[in-house]
Amino acid sequence: MIKLMTLVKTPVSVDANAFRDYWRSTFFADFFAIESVDAHLMKAVHHHVLPNDIRDEEGIGNDQWAGVGTYYFNSRVGAEKVLADPAYHQLQKQCAEMLPEIVHLLVDEVWIHNRDRSQLPLKMFAFFKRLPHLSRLEALQYYQGPHATLGDEKVNKGRTVRYIQNHVLLDYQHPNPNYNFDGGPEIWFKSLDIAMDLFNDKAGMALLAEDEARFVVRADLVHFLTDEVVILERPVPG
Repeated sequence: MIKLMTLVKTPVSVDANAFRDYWRSTFFADFFAIESVDAHLMKAVHHHVLPNDIRDEEGIGNDQWAGVGTYYFNSRVGAEKVLADPAYHQLQKQCAEMLPEIVHLLVDEVWIHNRDRSQLPLKMFAFFKRLPHLSRLEALQYYQGPHATLGDEKVNKGRTVRYIQNHVLLDYQHPNPNYNFDGGPEIWFKSLDIAMDLFNDKAGMALLAEDEARFVVRADLVHFLTDEVVILERPVPG
C-alpha cells in the first residue's frame, strides 16, 4: 500500500466541532463516492489538531493547520489516479469555503518502534524541509539513522511508545514550495501529560533542536498534537 497524507486548513471562524463534522460527514462522504477512490482506498484516518501548543518557545507552531488525513491506497498507481481525477479536483473546489487549503504528500511509512499495540489516544505530527545543500535522500537517511537513534537514546526516555517516520517519496514534489515537505514523525502517546512532559523537557528539546539543525530548516518546522479517528478500514485482499 501507499500512504497519502493531506494537511487541511479551515477558516478561523469555523469551530473545531463544525470542522470535524464537515470533514467526515460531507467531505469524506463525497470523496469516497468518487469511483477512483472507492476502487483503490483501503483505509482512512482523520486527525484533528488539538489546542495544546508544543515547542512554541522555540518558535515552532502549527501554522494554523486544522487536521491531517492519512489515506492508504492499494498502490501508488491508485493514489496517483485519485490525485489526477477531475472529480476529486471538482470536490476540492466545492469544499473550498470550509477547506481552503488541502496539501497532498505521498509518503513511505518507516516504522521506528511499536512498543504498545493498544489503542492510544494522542499523536504528534511534525513536517520538515531539508537544508538546501542536502538531497531529500540524504536528509531522510540522516533522519532515519542518527536522528532517530539520538531521539530514542537521549530524548525519549520511554515517553513515546509508537513511532513512524513519514518519508515523502523521493520523486514527489509539491508544486507550492511552501508545502514541499520532505518528511516528519507520527508519534503516539499514552496521555497528554506524558506528551507535555516530553515537550517541556528543555534539556531534551535542546538536544533535539541541535541535531535537527544538521538537516532541517528549523524556521519551516510545523508541529502539533492530534487525536486519531479511523473513518474507514477495509480488509486487505488475501
